[in-house]
Amino acid sequence: MNQEEQIICAQCGKDLIMHVLPINDIDFCSSWCLELYKREKGDRKFFLEFRKAMAEMGDRWVPKGADEYVRMCGACHKDTFEACHAIMDLSGSMINTLSETEAMHWCCHGHFNLSAALSDGTVSLETARKVQKQAEKLAKEYGHKGVTVLTLTIALADLASNLDYDRRIGTPPEIDIPEMSHAAACLLCNPDFGKQCEVQVEEEFRLVEKVRPRVKNLWCQHCIQALAHLLMNRSEEEGFKLVDAAIFLAEKVAEERGHKGVVTADLFVALGRMAA
Repeated sequence: MNQEEQIICAQCGKDLIMHVLPINDIDFCSSWCLELYKREKGDRKFFLEFRKAMAEMGDRWVPKGADEYVRMCGACHKDTFEACHAIMDLSGSMINTLSETEAMHWCCHGHFNLSAALSDGTVSLETARKVQKQAEKLAKEYGHKGVTVLTLTIALADLASNLDYDRRIGTPPEIDIPEMSHAAACLLCNPDFGKQCEVQVEEEFRLVEKVRPRVKNLWCQHCIQALAHLLMNRSEEEGFKLVDAAIFLAEKVAEERGHKGVVTADLFVALGRMAA
């Protein structure tokens, strides 16, 4: 490759063989370098840039819903936005431990959400691995190439047996930051796997209008989307029972953590407790 053909990662300075993800005409060699750029840039400014870059991708495959998910972060209420980002590293700190017992490919956000269920130390690793097995069982039944973020939530719903609240105190895990970018994860997904996720995402967006009116307080929009997964693969009566329990319990977890609204880690801790 001659000098004119070189593409240099804006974050680490490595030579690139190909564009991984361009933002404002600068390039990154990995999702982690993009994540470091986001942290330096500031989340609000980054999401504005990122959404613009997505709109300019032309023929490049972009998963259905990806633009909407990015918009949700960019438009998030200040209180939930700050609470989410304050515990993001903690929420992902069990990803590497959980990956040791994975038997198939996992979506990056699926990794993160299961790890987030362990983020306050009140859900055991044993419970998380039980959920992991159920999610992989479902993925095989669906004929999927891996576990999507939706399949994870459906697995948590399948295992939900404890719908009552009791205040718990646990020891959060040691910080172990995974090298991933939430913003880039969907865009860097394997298209064959991603298109299997797209089918579920279409169902999610159809069902979310049924759960949205049941949320009366401040919630991260991604969490409201995740509530729709609880309606999948079960009767509507059973699904709404789980949705209402998850709303109540997630708001209690948020209260325990001093959050003014429910963020991803709060919801998945609640779902993890329900499955324990």
